[in-house]
Amino acid sequence: MRPPHRSRKSALASASLALLASCASSPIADVGRMDAARVPQTLDDVRSVPLDQVGDDELVDLVADLLSANKAIGLETDTKVAVRSSLLRSAEELARRGENPAALEDLALADLPARIAVQSGLRSAQLYYDKEDRRSAYDVIRELDRRYPSHQYRVEAGDLLYEIADSYANDKRRRLFLFPYSNRAPGVFEYLSSEYPTHPQSDEALTRLARIYEDKRLYDIAIEKHRDLVLWSPDSPYRIASEAEIPRLRLADLDGPEYGRDSMMTALGELEGWLGAYPDEPLRPDVERTLVDCLQRLADNDMGVADFYRTVRSSAGARQHAARALEYAKRAGNEAQLGEIRDFLASLDEIEELGAPREIREGFDPEDIVPIDEFGGEAPAELAPGSAVPRARRTPRKIERAIEEDERGSTVEEPIDIPGGTGSGGGSGSGGGGS
Repeated sequence: MRPPHRSRKSALASASLALLASCASSPIADVGRMDAARVPQTLDDVRSVPLDQVGDDELVDLVADLLSANKAIGLETDTKVAVRSSLLRSAEELARRGENPAALEDLALADLPARIAVQSGLRSAQLYYDKEDRRSAYDVIRELDRRYPSHQYRVEAGDLLYEIADSYANDKRRRLFLFPYSNRAPGVFEYLSSEYPTHPQSDEALTRLARIYEDKRLYDIAIEKHRDLVLWSPDSPYRIASEAEIPRLRLADLDGPEYGRDSMMTALGELEGWLGAYPDEPLRPDVERTLVDCLQRLADNDMGVADFYRTVRSSAGARQHAARALEYAKRAGNEAQLGEIRDFLASLDEIEELGAPREIREGFDPEDIVPIDEFGGEAPAELAPGSAVPRARRTPRKIERAIEEDERGSTVEEPIDIPGGTGSGGGSGSGGGGS
């Protein structure tokens, strides 16, 4: 029995050969220079058969021979003209009905007039796409655009680009079981929208790009795509929707009400402008909800600042921002938010009624900070349990305890009991004891 590793090698070799065969260029690629003596016979062979009766493979070989003859050196002028004329006719026929995408791609890259090269390249891209080789189709179109930026088939090329991008976007399969084919869609959509900005489907490409980037939470790039649509496609049916999406995405891009007040204000202006410009649009309820969201965020932003000012005891700053938050909340119509703001303002009123706290500077005595006469001639006191009269206490209780403990720990001797004695003391009785 043949070892398993040998059959595996055979399978790999077969796969490699198939891959090389699929990547092989056509006879048109890199043709050499024909010897001048062979050119007349080549012309006779071309003239002997009508081009419309030549098969596809034979037509590819014929065009390759004429390209080689066209490079020959030392030809007579009449022969050169005849070769060039036959080459153009044969190349046009191949570009019109050729079925080999690789041969057509090579023909598009040959030294031929733009009308033939572009037609051949576009047909090559279409054939690649029909064979589900979308990557090759995309590469051929990009090469055509690089060589002939203003070619006459830009509408057809744009149509094919959109088909390629749409096919990628709807493809749920994975390349090598790892990489989704759908990941290639944004690149093709981007190329279509940037290189073909006036193409009829460019606006739809921008809309789909914005949706893709929004799903990836790349809100700033999604906003850019909507702005490009508004700029380049003013008559697009997607323009009004894009104008509404821009402020919504601005708000989605914020981390919270504490950040991006400038973006909130920009979004507020855009939303108010949209509602004023399109009073009867079906999208109006959605835009109004976005406006409410924006107003509530602005109110929350002001309340965050107002709370800070209250923390640092600046009632004026807190009241200014809370009052502005109240106006935004009134427009938003959120009753819960309005209640919180009004409670906040009421708490500011209570703080102001109590008065500002005294300033305590370093080095001042308690009597200087709180004058004695404010307490009826007595120092601030604490009421002892069960007592209705304040007891003045100048020395802090902590210090009093320290003094008491120090006194108990002094050098005074404790009384000593002496057997038989009636008193206490250092060895002598007290009272009736003798000396």
